[in-house]
Amino acid sequence: MFVNRTRSSNVEETAEFLIFCRIGGAGAGRRQKAREMSGKKLRKSQARDAGSPAKTSRARGRPRQIAEPERRQRLIDAAEYVFVELGYSAASMDDIAHRARMSKKTLYQVFDTKESLFAAVIAARRAVLAAMVEAQGCDEGRTQDDVLRRFLGQVARFVLANRQAALYRLVIAESQRAPELAHAFYREGPTKARLALTEWLRLQNERNDLIVPDPAMAASMLFSMVIAEPQMCLLIGESGEPSEAEIDQRVGRAVTIFLEGARPRHSPKKSAGYRSGADAPVPAK
Repeated sequence: MFVNRTRSSNVEETAEFLIFCRIGGAGAGRRQKAREMSGKKLRKSQARDAGSPAKTSRARGRPRQIAEPERRQRLIDAAEYVFVELGYSAASMDDIAHRARMSKKTLYQVFDTKESLFAAVIAARRAVLAAMVEAQGCDEGRTQDDVLRRFLGQVARFVLANRQAALYRLVIAESQRAPELAHAFYREGPTKARLALTEWLRLQNERNDLIVPDPAMAASMLFSMVIAEPQMCLLIGESGEPSEAEIDQRVGRAVTIFLEGARPRHSPKKSAGYRSGADAPVPAK
């Protein structure tokens, strides 16, 4: 059935104009209401133009009940968006509830304070990295080069993403007010990722497959080679999120330099200040 949408749109615009004229002198509050009504009508018109019906039939009975985990995750996602966009101090629980399309009452049933919601946002991002590290791990079934490239590449893609950088800025901004959250973010995020690499390097050293007398320091240096400079540039806006190719190139170069210095030499020549051979590495004289 053919519908003259242009005429329908003109009729709606005329109706909106008349509504605005009738209440124009009734104060700012009524003018705001008129704008809201106009916005609703505009959205309906856009829906019709896109081929969607302006009116949808409402299902009978109670609205769909949202499971507690889904409700919690929706609130966390909404809070992360609002915190990043407005900053922690300027963000309100009203803003978050509106973003999540839930009532403020429902929000307070799940998170009683803004602080607890902020902590949940930080914990959720830490959990993503922790799950990624656990899944990726340092698999013993691959070569040393492959293990390091895969692991460091995965961590770099997470840490150097715009979303994570925005959260870093937020945590830094709130570190003086809530230092415990900043410490937890660092301890359970980057530090936990380094621990997995540290353990793998320790095993390599024990087997004399690599000469790594201080696995923790070696892991920290590897992370810094791959992440430190790009992350700082990203945080201060000096550069944008690095591409996949840029990350792979940087990871590959860092791994090559590290393995060149850490692999045992089967010759009397000393390298990097340590003696090579089957024995445990000791400082060269």
